[in-house]
Amino acid sequence: MRPCAALFACLTLATGCGRDTDLDWFSTCGDAVCTGYRPTPGIPRCTSESPGLACPVEGFQCDPGDDCNRLLVCARRDPKLAGCPISSRRFKRDVQYLTDAEREECARQVATFRLARYRYQGRDEVRLGFMLEDDPPAVSVDRERDMVDLYGYSSLAVAALQVQERRIEALEREVRDLRATLERDRVGAVVEERGRR
Repeated sequence: MRPCAALFACLTLATGCGRDTDLDWFSTCGDAVCTGYRPTPGIPRCTSESPGLACPVEGFQCDPGDDCNRLLVCARRDPKLAGCPISSRRFKRDVQYLTDAEREECARQVATFRLARYRYQGRDEVRLGFMLEDDPPAVSVDRERDMVDLYGYSSLAVAALQVQERRIEALEREVRDLRATLERDRVGAVVEERGRR
């Protein structure tokens, strides 16, 4: 039975689904960047549900109308522990910092992104982004939810910026060295010219 149907049966038809004491309401991750509330199709609005309160049917979700588009889900454990962009080291394992070669690869991947302007169906505002069908780098895509992984996408862009910064610094050093060489040559030419007089 689907969660909505099960909840309906439990609450209104008195079919006797027993209360599972391990189930509570938890908020989901929501948007990586809060951009204002958007209704989630197919998810009913919450009424009295709130994080931490007991809930009757595992997997049932409701929409509290949150500005970051977090939903409430009835679950045994907090779903945010499994996949939200949590940045503290204490929540992570197998941490390996990118090598210079790996950052270079990130920069190459960013350079291949096909950016597009588009409108969501049923909306007027023009947006900027990429299409999952264009096969962007895996780190920038949340395939399970058919959406952009903004945390991965931003990290990829940061790696590209780091590579560009290193290249700019190298070019600036090269320009300084060339200027110094030209100045030495100019001074040497002036000295040599004076010596001829």
